[in-house]
This record gives sequence, structure tokens and C-alpha cells, in this order.
Amino acid sequence: MMTRGDRFGGYLVQQGLITSENLEHVLSVQRVVQEKVGQLLIREGLLTEDQVMRALSDFTKIPLYTGNGTPTDPRVVRLIPEKMARRAGVMPLVRNEANELLLACNGPVPRAMLQNISRLVRAPVRLVLVTERQLRKIQQMAYAREFDTKIDFRTQSVNGEDLNAVVELLEKLMVRAISQNNVSDIHFEPQMDGFLVRFREDGMLRRVESLPAAMGQKLISRIKVLANLDIAERRAPQDGSFAFQPTRLKVEVEAVNLRVSILPVNYGEKAVLRLLPPHDEEILLDSLGMDEKSLTRFKSILRSPHGLILVTGPTGSGKSTTLYGALQLLRSDTTNITSLEDPVELTLRGVNQTQVDGGVRLDFASGLRSILRQDPDIIMVGEIRDTDTLRVSLRAAITGHLVLSTLHTNDAPSSFSRLLDMGGEAFLVAVSARAILAQRLVRLVCAHCKQPRPVNRAELDMLGLRDTPEGAFMIHRSLDGCDLCNHKGYSGRIGLFELLVVDEELRERIMHGATSHEIARTARAAGNYRSLLEDGVDKVKMGLTTPEEIMRVTME
Repeated sequence: MMTRGDRFGGYLVQQGLITSENLEHVLSVQRVVQEKVGQLLIREGLLTEDQVMRALSDFTKIPLYTGNGTPTDPRVVRLIPEKMARRAGVMPLVRNEANELLLACNGPVPRAMLQNISRLVRAPVRLVLVTERQLRKIQQMAYAREFDTKIDFRTQSVNGEDLNAVVELLEKLMVRAISQNNVSDIHFEPQMDGFLVRFREDGMLRRVESLPAAMGQKLISRIKVLANLDIAERRAPQDGSFAFQPTRLKVEVEAVNLRVSILPVNYGEKAVLRLLPPHDEEILLDSLGMDEKSLTRFKSILRSPHGLILVTGPTGSGKSTTLYGALQLLRSDTTNITSLEDPVELTLRGVNQTQVDGGVRLDFASGLRSILRQDPDIIMVGEIRDTDTLRVSLRAAITGHLVLSTLHTNDAPSSFSRLLDMGGEAFLVAVSARAILAQRLVRLVCAHCKQPRPVNRAELDMLGLRDTPEGAFMIHRSLDGCDLCNHKGYSGRIGLFELLVVDEELRERIMHGATSHEIARTARAAGNYRSLLEDGVDKVKMGLTTPEEIMRVTME
């Protein structure tokens, strides 16, 4: 009897996405590991997640979910019991305008099960397709939101004996952060009169708990134990990492890797936990927010056989994500890709990743020299920090290697003067550079509560559109927010991008010491440059973000 996996596999062969041999191999593996055909094809590197999802949507006739922001509405989560939702492999999202209940799924759901759900919620139901990872994340966000993450600290023992209380508190804070889906860092901060816990949500810090000082100290000790750090050392910074999954709490969350930084400060030690993406998480350049023209050009430049491509911006602007997306696009069985990172934030299949380590005298410059003896085609250098690393990178870029790296500059045109100031030779900089991509991250207006209204004069001036009349386009804002965005009016982030492509005329100008303004003017005249502000204005017009967000990141 042919299984659903066999039928979907046969459809993929029919569509020319895989070969019969590919399917035969995957089905033989499936008999052992009991995974879905699509997941195995992704894991084997035969198809991308995007290809599998589009094909599955065509095969099942279930539309792909295209919602923005947090895809769960607390008012509908309770409509279906958790056990029933998990057994059916669905998750209630929202009611649409036709009063249908949208159910997220990762494949077909038995008709009888859908009829039972429809009777239960007293409304028609409609399936929308999400990835397996998205479905788990939606479940996490929904059910963890139902889970009480508060502790009455007045009743908790902090006398050093109650380890369970400390473990449970840390797990509750971690589950809360992971479940919100927009938290990148957790800050644990000693204060004069207590202890503070803050989350960095969509790039902005928010206070989430105030604790007794004694409990805070025990949290720091627990974090040190998990990260395999020295508990007794309190005068020196320490760095470590650990994988988190709750052991005390009965709540399902996806395992998360965390990077830990401990720093001595007034009143004790401060810890920052960075939530890292899952191993080999697929990062599609198409999903980062680049406009279609810039995206097409950037992808084309990435296919260059050699040269230097830089991604610039301040810390936390998404540079590493863009580079990882580029490496995932470029990796293949015929290409040797090697990276040098500090630290490795995302483990990539098909990429040889090396971590800088001061303890063994492996810095960017020495590591790069070693990589050049490894017959690389593509090299990713985490950051060009010094003259030595810059010079080796430039030499590599003009001797048949494609070099990708990052730089801290405010915009793309000023990157060239920065490279020259660091000791780069004008000729080498000019002939090796292929493109500079500057970027920032802005918060998205909450898709669930935003309202349109005509743009006013102050907002136009803010965006530099002084000749544009009031009301020329609509902007979207959320005044009071909603439960889904924690009443902030924003949920999620998107990139602003500024792509500068280097052509022959620009190379001549760089070699002759052109200023940043001259470089920008020359590139713009050739159609090779579009600023961050221009991209920001477009995203405001599209109703994605606000003028204040554009000002916040472009006026830094």
C-alpha cells in the first residue's frame, strides 16, 4: 500500500524536483528514522525548506500561511484542548473575516478530525500550511502563554538550600523568553536595591522581573553551572555556552543553544544570555526584507568567482544573519567554503567553520592565512578588525577567492575610507571590492492592531520628503497596541538595506581618493546605489514600519 510519503515523493519526482534515485534513498532512510519525506529531503540537502513547502502546498492544495508577527490569538487558543490540537497536528491561529477558524498544520489532516474540531468550535475551519518548526513554535508561544511564568518571590526560600526554587525560576524565565519568539538576549543585572531581569525584544530592552538580590546571585551561580564556568571566580569576565531544555517544568519548548557572558559590575556580576538559532536553520535572503532589485543584484554578485563583498552596520544590525544566508545560497558539493568566526553563532552544514580562539593564538589574521592553505573557494571572515586581517583578505580576494566579511561603518560609501584608514592600499581596495551592503533592523508595526491614516507634515519632514504634500500616502500605526504585541504596537523586525555595487568608474574614483559623498554620487548616477533612508521610506509606504523607526536607525 502506498503511503502519503510515497505519494508526495512521487509528486516531487513528477515535478522534476528530485530523481527516482533520490526518492528511493530517502524512503529507505525513512523506514529507519520515521521522519517525513520532506524533512529528510531537507536534511539530505536535496531540497530547501522553501521548495518542500511550496511543493507540499501544491500537492495538498493547502495554502501557505503568510501572516506576519505572532501568529496566535490568545482568544482562540483555548477553543481547542491542547491534547486534541497536538493529536491532530494543528494549531488555532485566528478567525478570519468569514468567521472561519484558521488552523496551522504541516500536512493533510483527516476529514473526520476536522469535522470534530469544527463542531467543537461551532465554526467552519480552514487549514493553512506552515513548516514543522513553525508549528512547534506556534504551539510553544500559545501554550507557554497559558503557562504561569510568575513566582511569588516573597514566599521563595533564598537561604541557599532551595536549589529547586532557583532552577524553576531560571527555567520559567527562559521559557518565557523562548516562547515570545522575538527575544534575542536575556539580561540579569544586580542593582543597589535588588536584581533586575530584562529581555531584548525586537532590539529594545524591556524590564520583565525585579527580584531579591539574594535570588539574583543564585541565578548567576546556576547560569555558571550550566555554562561550565568557574563559580568561585567573581572578579574576571567569563564566557561560555549551554543548550537549554526544561527539566523541572512540564512544558514543551524547542531546545535552544545559548551563549553566556558574565561581567563583574557594581553590586555583583551581570550575565547576558544570547539565544542562538537552531543548527543549520534555513536563512533565505529573500525573507530578510531586501527590495527585489537589490536582492537580484546581490545574489548575482555573490556568484562572482573572486573579490570582496562586505556587509556593514552596527552591532545587532543583522550582519551575521545576512552572511549566513549568503553562505547557505552558495554552498554546494563542488565548492569549498570555510569561515572564521568569533564566535560561531549558527552551525552550517556544508561549511567548514573555525572559531577564533585567543587561548591558542588563533586570531582572524593567522586563521585566515591557515585557511588559504586549505584550497578554499569562498572564505567568510567574521569581521575585519585590524590591518593584518584586512591585508590578507584583500590579497585573498584578488588571487581567485571570494571573500565575505563585515565592517563597522554607518553606510556603504564610507566603507572605502574606513578600509583605507585601516591601512588598505587604494589599488587593492578598488580592484577587489565587488559590493558593499549596509543594513539596519527596524521594528515591524503589529499586523494585528495597526491602523492606516494619511501621512502628516511632521512625518514627511522626518523622512526627508519636504516636497511631498501631506496625505500623499498612508502610514500604518498602532496607538495602544494589543495583547499580541504586549501593547508595544510593534511585533517582529525587518531589514533596511543599502546596496552599493562597484563598477569600473567607481574603482577609478576610489584609487584617486574620492570622498564618501563623491562615491555615493558616482554610484547613484550609475544606478548602483540606493540609501538606507530610501529603503526605509519605501517600507513606511508599504505599511511595514513607522517614520520614528527609520529615524531611530538611520540617524545613529
